[in-house]
Amino acid sequence: MPAALVKPLELPRDEMAFRKQYQPQLAARTLTTVFRPGDRRYPAWRGYVQGETITARVIARTGCDARGLAPIFNGFRAVIRIEDVAVLPVGSLGPADFAGSSPDVRDAPSLLAHLAAIYGRPIEAFGGIVTRIRFAYVPDAARRRPDRTRACQPAVKASIVEPVE
Repeated sequence: MPAALVKPLELPRDEMAFRKQYQPQLAARTLTTVFRPGDRRYPAWRGYVQGETITARVIARTGCDARGLAPIFNGFRAVIRIEDVAVLPVGSLGPADFAGSSPDVRDAPSLLAHLAAIYGRPIEAFGGIVTRIRFAYVPDAARRRPDRTRACQPAVKASIVEPVE
């Protein structure tokens, strides 16, 4: 009997989740490339749009779509701007695709192992493709101004986290 389809949790569109082992790289602003399985271009599930400004968050406790449990985040936040969103067959990835990625994801074999460990399924379950997302950190001064770049982007919810005074 086939497993029942689970409706994924709806998480905020203006956030990107990271595992806690990547917090030092986020804090140092050295992590600038991530991969997600399948097609993650908006409006796809948990997709992103080039040019949108979002908040990087760090997961303190992972969630579970199947059980309806949202992840719990720690207090870390970094404002990032999506620079590029590319859907690529895993077999086409070369060394340049991994520039800015975490040290544990340095080539296609390590990426495949990484994604299988996190998502619990082989990449073939996602059509054999990944989405490479490149981003830049928004300088602190720019965080205090409204993001004017969104005027030419599709209508998606995104916001800048204002500092609490």
